[in-house]
This record gives sequence, structure tokens and C-alpha cells, in this order.
Amino acid sequence: MTGIHSSDDRGPWFTVAGHSIHAPALLVGGFIVSMLVTTAAMSLNDGGLLKLVAFSSEGILGRLEVWRLFTYVLWNPPTLWFAIDMLMLWWFGRELESFFGRRIFLKLCAGLILVPSLTGLIVGWVTPLFWVGMPGNFSLFVAYATLLPGAPLLFGVSAMWTAVVFLGLQVLSYLTGHHWGEMVVTVAGAGFAFGYVRFQQGRWVVPPILQILSPVRKPRFRVLERVPRPASGRNADQSTGDREDGDAVEAIDPLLEKIARSGLASLTSGERKQLQLAREALLRRESSRH
Repeated sequence: MTGIHSSDDRGPWFTVAGHSIHAPALLVGGFIVSMLVTTAAMSLNDGGLLKLVAFSSEGILGRLEVWRLFTYVLWNPPTLWFAIDMLMLWWFGRELESFFGRRIFLKLCAGLILVPSLTGLIVGWVTPLFWVGMPGNFSLFVAYATLLPGAPLLFGVSAMWTAVVFLGLQVLSYLTGHHWGEMVVTVAGAGFAFGYVRFQQGRWVVPPILQILSPVRKPRFRVLERVPRPASGRNADQSTGDREDGDAVEAIDPLLEKIARSGLASLTSGERKQLQLAREALLRRESSRH
């Protein structure tokens, strides 16, 4: 039996024969299908599909072929790098979805497709750009490293420093090859991933000039109402709320350590609730400063 779980944004999207299917797994499945279609087209020496779906700044600017802003991700030859990309999408994607929820995760993935193509479109006024395949899986890793900077990865090196080193190596390789456009596109995607996670964490606020293009962000978690104090007055209520917020923020450190060691899936329901309360406290602190 197949079902859709729409009430729990952090739960499985589908259940197929008792198996839970989350958004990252569904995306991986879709890209595998695109790899099979690409393989069939390459085996038939059909270059028409490649020319139709690839990102081309000249095609978009000169012939208004706007579909190329999105369709370039559909061409995926069967390579070792494709397998690594799928592993990154599944591994880091499930952690991001588990923390933020399915809707925020899918918006992140959409941004990692659109931001590089829009950046390439701007760069295309100076130098033509042409590419196919997924551009955003390294940026997805940047999002993961922003969320869990202290998580140990290769040889115990933290996720943050791993992302910095890998991004630095990519930039240096583009510089040595004089691939200026590709360098700008890569940095733009990584910058978007970093800023998006910071925004969703409540650490960044959208500047007023950009709020016209960005809808007002609704609170993602339930805000607890304060219990009125009949005799103490407003100041007492504020100090009590501040103490509660301080206790919630102090409790976040051991939870982050547990996430870094074992992942978000290791948290119990009580620990997840505690993490939500800590995030609410941080958001209240940030809003009180503005």
C-alpha cells in the first residue's frame, strides 16, 4: 500500500510496501532515471537531447529558451562522480530535511538549481557559458557544514573545514584554468547555501530592500505562550521569560554534540522538542535586538 504523509513535514513523504520514502531518496531516484535516459541517448548518438536541455547563456539570452534555467540537471552521464553526487544528495540531504523539514529542504534544492543558472545568465553577458548536470551537490554539502560545522568527516576533520578546503581547491582549479564564469557560478551556489541555512536558523535577517522579493517568513515552530503572573507585573514576566530562554539555549550544546556524533536521527522525541524550544529562544533573542 502507498500513502502520503502530509501532516508531518519531517516524516516520510511516501510509504511504499511499508518502506518510508523521504524527499532525498525520491530526488535520488529521479536523478537515476535521468541518468538512464541520458545513457540511452548517448548510446544512440542522439545529441539533440543534450542540445535541448543543456544550460546555454547564448540560448537563453539570444533565443529566449528559458527552460534551460532548469532542464540542465536532466543530463547526467553514468560516471563515478554521478554516484558520488547521489551519495552526497542522500546522505547530507536527509540530515537537512530531518532538521528543517521537507518544505524548507525542497526550497533549498530548488534554489541550488536556480541560483547557479541565474548567476550563469548574468555572467553570460560577458562570457558565454554552457554546462549540463547537477551543479548544487557541493553546495548541499556547504549547507550541511553550515548547519553542523563541528561534525567530524574525513580523518576527523570538521565539516566546516572540509567545506572550506574543498571550495578553496575548486576556486584554485578554476583560476589556473581561467574558467572565470564557472568559478563565479560555484561561489554563488555555495554562498546561497550558506546564507539560506543561516536565514532559516534565524541568524540572518533579510534586508528591507530585499523583502519585496522575499515573502515574509512565518514561524516554523509553535511559540509557547507565557503564563501570566497576577502579582509580579510585566517586568517579572519578562525576567521569567528571559530565564526560560537562557535555560533552553544552554541545553542546546549537548544536543548539538550528539547530532555531530550520531546525526539528527539519533535524537529522541523529547530531545527534538528541546531543540525546537532552543531555536525559538534564539529567534526571540534576535527579534528583540531589532
